[in-house]
Amino acid sequence: MKALFEALRWRHPHEVTGLNNDYTALYARKLLAEHPQWSSVIEIRRRRSP
Repeated sequence: MKALFEALRWRHPHEVTGLNNDYTALYARKLLAEHPQWSSVIEIRRRRSP
């Protein structure tokens, strides 16, 4: 997911705003909730906080 964020920033530097690294894990979980078939390529770690 971090690599996807960086690719979006690099390819669209003026169009993409608001991609905060603090939310990368939340976006990854949302993406997997909507597309469970991608679970083999996106690693999810246990959350430390609820």
